[in-house]
Amino acid sequence: MLVRVLSSSYLGIEPFLVEVEVDVTNGLPIFNIVGLGDATISESRDRIRSGIKNMGYLLDPRRIVVNLTPANIRKKGSHFDLPIAIGIMVGMKFLSDYKGILREYLLMGELSLTGEVRRSEGIISGVLLAKSKGFKGVIIPEENLEEASIIKDIDIIAVKNLRDVVKFIEEGITRSKRVVNTIKNFEYTLDMWDVKGQIRAKRALEIAAAGGHNIIMIGAPGSGKSMLAKRLTGILPPMSESEIIETTKIYSIAGELSERVPIIINRPFRDPHHTSTTSSIIGGGRTPKPGEISLANNGVLFLDEFTEFDRVVIESLREPLEEKRISITRSLGKMEFPAKLIFIAACNPCFCGNGFDEELCTCTPYDIRRYTKKLSGPIIDRIDLYVEIYRLNDKEILDEDRGDTSQIIRDRVMKARELQNMRFNNNKLNRDMNNNEVEKYCSLNNECEQIIRTAIRNLNLSMRTYHKILKVARTIADLGNSSNIEKHHLLEAINFRKN
Repeated sequence: MLVRVLSSSYLGIEPFLVEVEVDVTNGLPIFNIVGLGDATISESRDRIRSGIKNMGYLLDPRRIVVNLTPANIRKKGSHFDLPIAIGIMVGMKFLSDYKGILREYLLMGELSLTGEVRRSEGIISGVLLAKSKGFKGVIIPEENLEEASIIKDIDIIAVKNLRDVVKFIEEGITRSKRVVNTIKNFEYTLDMWDVKGQIRAKRALEIAAAGGHNIIMIGAPGSGKSMLAKRLTGILPPMSESEIIETTKIYSIAGELSERVPIIINRPFRDPHHTSTTSSIIGGGRTPKPGEISLANNGVLFLDEFTEFDRVVIESLREPLEEKRISITRSLGKMEFPAKLIFIAACNPCFCGNGFDEELCTCTPYDIRRYTKKLSGPIIDRIDLYVEIYRLNDKEILDEDRGDTSQIIRDRVMKARELQNMRFNNNKLNRDMNNNEVEKYCSLNNECEQIIRTAIRNLNLSMRTYHKILKVARTIADLGNSSNIEKHHLLEAINFRKN
């Protein structure tokens, strides 16, 4: 008997429909799974046998062949356990699909040896696929219910074991209900008010948050670089519903969701160690998975001790910082992962860390040149804001005035972003302006044009850097609620470039 059950898989983060064909016939008792499945799928045979048996169903010796179509695309994941098991149970007439449920619902879930249906990766991608293809709903593990419930207008059936699936297919009985997700504003415990002094660095972070600009902070050890970077998410606006879905989808595929964190509501802050490999930062592997740069999507990627990262890692950031996506090509094909993030790099000015204090610095001019050469021109060219951070003096350390709180700064950032939404009529930020938009929205008066001419000559600016200065100036003008870029906006933007 041939049975067809629907499920899904994904390439990169893009899901595609998989038809699980199960053929149960008399003959030599074998159990084969074909269709380019990975090792997890191949091992599912023993899980499925034991799961069905321990649910009280007696498996007769039969010839079972399972085909995952399309057969020319590699598939991975333990979530194929459930559709294969249900296909076998229908083929052996343990249940009857007389209502046609298996043609209207996608099935996903891992099986335990007891027949329980466990949490699986990539569930939200399958729910999005089912909705886009016009299916009635999905049958998923109960542990994935909260994750899947952020997708509206689709029927979500959460099951705990195979018996729950049988009851739903034959009788339409479900135990669980959709979780009503309430998006709450996160109360950040890390406040910008905690940081004493560093007014210039705080201003740079506010500009970065408002326009989505990349930033590098160079300063002595203990000057507050990491402390400042960790507070950037606290001045960013809350994520929109579409951003929550997109980010949760990436984390689901990467296996980063758990019962404690079923949905990514807060903007991600990723800070990998400088010993991290290229594939862990950029993404990759035999079957590519999202790396840190994609897990930071809609949030912040912070690389502390930036010069200590492998040079290949540093240079591999060029394309994603510019294109806001990362393309990975393997024998399976080309896959794209999003990288819409704010990038923060932090490092010391030299090997000893005291490069800004000639009396304390022990490095020779050659040592300093060798250290700074780790940051190539193309990488610096892709960073919008360059900030030098100095150690606080005694007055700044003991001063009680610490500036604005994160809430006050966040309010200014949100107002600046509202202006950008009105300007572009979408979620685009100033950093994402193309050349035509730069010419349209970053026009300069005669005085400003003369200033930028001088900057181009004296600072030897590239065309990319010129556009970045104009974009930063536009963001500074938005923070000041100004419709035009004025002289002081442009001068401040130029002042954040490396001289």
